[in-house]
Amino acid sequence: MDGGESATHDASHDALPFRLNDVKVEPKFFDFHPLIPQIRQELMFQLKLIRIDWNPQFTIAILSAVLAIVLGALNADIFDGGNAKVAGLEGLQIAGSTAYFQMVISMLIWGWFLFMLIQMFPIMRTHTITLLMIWAGLGIAQVFFHSTNKNFPVGLSLSDMMGGFLITLVCIFFLYFFIKAVRETRDLHVETLHLHEDVRVMEESMLEHSLRGWVFICGTWAILAMLSAWTGAQYIAERTGSRTWALTLHILFSILTIPLL
Repeated sequence: MDGGESATHDASHDALPFRLNDVKVEPKFFDFHPLIPQIRQELMFQLKLIRIDWNPQFTIAILSAVLAIVLGALNADIFDGGNAKVAGLEGLQIAGSTAYFQMVISMLIWGWFLFMLIQMFPIMRTHTITLLMIWAGLGIAQVFFHSTNKNFPVGLSLSDMMGGFLITLVCIFFLYFFIKAVRETRDLHVETLHLHEDVRVMEESMLEHSLRGWVFICGTWAILAMLSAWTGAQYIAERTGSRTWALTLHILFSILTIPLL
């Protein structure tokens, strides 16, 4: 998501190789609502900008995050279910040397990934940290959901959902204000740099700076992050390690979440 906002560093559209209105999309059979082709146009616009702005730093950042995910997920202690009676620092002390090493390396790589994102998108550094916290929060919420019901949401009990539900609400709250902050920045940009006495011209400028496609990407990222957290919790909730499908989907959803970040 930060990648889609790299264009906001420029003071005007003159710095862009093309405008949103220059992007044309062919009508499709699934365009049953006027909003769909608009979102498709904006997604195509974002994709073309990414292709132009892409550099080796982006590739290194994504590969680093993928490596951190794999090292964290493919862990011997996770495979054998660990020791349910041990937690916290004591659990780290009895962890196998290889598993402990993988965990440390994974955390260091995540730190490096965050550092690279902040370096590449300094304007978005606060929001970058917020998004990673939302992802982590969704994971913690799923741990709460699965702590009393390993098959969640099957057989869910409302009385056992309070902790996870509150954390999920906080994550949604932060995501909402993140989107709201970007929208307000867009509005300020248009009102300051594209001010015109003709209301129609202002409306065209606002459409040129539409965030529908970007909001769609935000929603997709949130869904993938939640699925990543849910499948990960599904795997570790069954201590026999028999839910290979959950681990596979966890890695897949986590990897898909990274580029949208």
